[in-house]
Amino acid sequence: MKIKFNTYLSILLFSIIVIGLLSFNLNQENERIKVNGEFSLILPTPNLKMEELLTSLKEINQNVIFLRSIGKLKSKPILFAVSRYEDSKKIKLDTVFYKQTVNFKANNLGKTSSNYKLISYSRYKKEGKLLYTKVSSPMEGQCSVMYYFMKNNYNTVMYEIKLTGEMTEMESMKTTAEKISLSVEFY
Repeated sequence: MKIKFNTYLSILLFSIIVIGLLSFNLNQENERIKVNGEFSLILPTPNLKMEELLTSLKEINQNVIFLRSIGKLKSKPILFAVSRYEDSKKIKLDTVFYKQTVNFKANNLGKTSSNYKLISYSRYKKEGKLLYTKVSSPMEGQCSVMYYFMKNNYNTVMYEIKLTGEMTEMESMKTTAEKISLSVEFY
């Protein structure tokens, strides 16, 4: 009888530890990150802050407001950025997406702009959200997956989330970017 009780107690303790670890990981993966006063999202774990690189990047592009490295430690990390673009008058996201992102010509990148390629773009609905996405190759061997957002799809401010990594990671980045996009909320 004593052996059965000890076995039962061991199984119970093991179960509690496993459930605790699982719930910790679930909570960790579902942690909402407030990027600024109006825009938030959920990132996969692990994700590492890159404050020094963000500071350097802001000297080149002031629109970048958030930067992390995401991915597992065994694979090469993927850069994740949020950029904020503002205009003086309200405009529809649909208009901005097609006129200023899909048809964007990367001529401000100097010599590397000649390697820029638009791979795909689309507008689709998923889980009740209208999503705008673009995939490009900013330079040979690199891939960027972007999604675009505006509060109520009509505003003076547009947000872009961007994952950048190796071309071989494009499909997994597309899946990750869509998952992050579905978590986006405005305040």
